[in-house]
Amino acid sequence: MVFVKDVMLKEFPKVNKNETLEHAYRLMRKYDTDRILVVDGDRLVGIMTKWDVMEKLATLRTRQVVPGRLHVSSFMSTDLKTISPTADPRQAAQIMLENNIGGLPVVEDGKAVGLITRWEIASLAKQRIDVRAVDMMAASPVALKPTDTALYARKVFETYNTIFVPVVDEGGRPIGYVTVSEIADALYAFHDIVEEKHRKKRISHLLVEDFMRLRPPYVEPDTPLPKIVEAMIEKKSKGAIVVQSDRIVGIVTLVEILKYYTLYS
Repeated sequence: MVFVKDVMLKEFPKVNKNETLEHAYRLMRKYDTDRILVVDGDRLVGIMTKWDVMEKLATLRTRQVVPGRLHVSSFMSTDLKTISPTADPRQAAQIMLENNIGGLPVVEDGKAVGLITRWEIASLAKQRIDVRAVDMMAASPVALKPTDTALYARKVFETYNTIFVPVVDEGGRPIGYVTVSEIADALYAFHDIVEEKHRKKRISHLLVEDFMRLRPPYVEPDTPLPKIVEAMIEKKSKGAIVVQSDRIVGIVTLVEILKYYTLYS
């Protein structure tokens, strides 16, 4: 039997709640992750994710402050969901799905000893060679255009509570994609570079084409799950676009993979 401790990340970023957003961002980049555990001494007190950054940057409250003067405590979530290292990974997946979160601190004797995310679950799920994209794909509720603004893109993610949105050209053909990370990173860079007095006006000039990722993972309806996960890992993409005759017929994201894993593994 596989336990959480067998697949969890043992190397993961931690930051004090009083550190700056700038410092936390450097650590997330170092570990190539979209989340960071927040501690007060040895005590786990919260978690900060790119979703938290996306939601709170470029708002009226943060518009006048540079990242070097914003603190982790203003962005972190304190409603922590954790899991034991000896738990079943399916339980971890279920907690993530029920709470719409992308990862769980692994806690033993009150101390964070690991981190498990949707990616580790997806790596377990890819063993199912009998599952195809058509068996698990979701309809893409919305698509973005390159000329849409970053603030509109954020609204789309918040409205549809999604982690992956295709970008299409005028003919509706997929040309790229955006995840929460791209929006958060773009807003962070905007805050870091643009002077406060210009932000209110210039934020409307920050467009999807400025930060979208090109060449998304494409799969077909009959593509098996292992190939889907491999394509997503290769691109470091949280989703893949299911196409037929150059048209989008659905998407498979880490969320769909977790749903399938909890039901059929």
